[in-house]
Amino acid sequence: MARLTDYLCELVELLGHPDSVHFDSVTEGSACLNTHIDDSYYQHVVHRVREAGQNVGPKRAIKAYKRLASLMEEDRVDGILRTDDAQILQFPKVKSSAAPLVVIKQGSVQGRLYIVGGKDDTVPVRLEGANGETLLCEADTHLAEELGKLLFKHVRVHGKGEWQSRPHGGWRLKKMFIHSYEKLEKSNLKGTVDRIKRAGGMLWDDQEDPHATIHELRS
Repeated sequence: MARLTDYLCELVELLGHPDSVHFDSVTEGSACLNTHIDDSYYQHVVHRVREAGQNVGPKRAIKAYKRLASLMEEDRVDGILRTDDAQILQFPKVKSSAAPLVVIKQGSVQGRLYIVGGKDDTVPVRLEGANGETLLCEADTHLAEELGKLLFKHVRVHGKGEWQSRPHGGWRLKKMFIHSYEKLEKSNLKGTVDRIKRAGGMLWDDQEDPHATIHELRS
C-alpha cells in the first residue's frame, strides 16, 4: 500500500491539473491505475505527459516522470501510460540484471513522522524522507507511544533495518524496527554556527598557518 502511494503521488504530479484529473479504479491484474480526465483538460494533460517523457515542459512534471521511472527500475517492472485506444508514454524498459542484494543491519534514517498507529504489539510507523519517499518502520508499543507525541515533527530513528541495493548504487530501506529515536531541531545557518562556537573547538586565530592546517585535515 505504501509503495502504491509513492506511485500515485508521482502520477498526480506528472498528470497535473489535480482538480480535473480524478482517480477512477485499479484494474485487476498488473496494478493498472485508471484515471478520468475532464474533457476540457484532456489535451493539456496528454501534452504535458508527452513533453515530460522528452525532458521538456514543466519541471515538476519532468521530475515526477523521472521519479516514476526510478521506482519502476527499483521494483524491476515496466510501465506505460495509455488511453483506451492509444499509447501516450512508454517508460524506460527495465534492463535484465541480477536480483538486488538485501542485507539486515543496524542503521538510521530521518524524516517527517506522519503515521504512528496500530492494534498489535508491533506498531506501524511511517516517515516522509527528504525526497518525499515513504520510510517504512515499526516499533514496540512503548516506543510508539513516545513517538506519537512527535507526530508531524522531524525525527531521526535508529534500529535494525532491511536494506535493498539500488541498481545504480546506494541502498533503499525496505523496513526498520526502531530501537531509539531523537527529535530533530530546526535551525538556520547562523544559529548552527553560534552553537558550534559555544561548544568550543579549534581556534583558527591560534594557528600559525590555518590554510595548511585545513589542507592537512582534508588530506
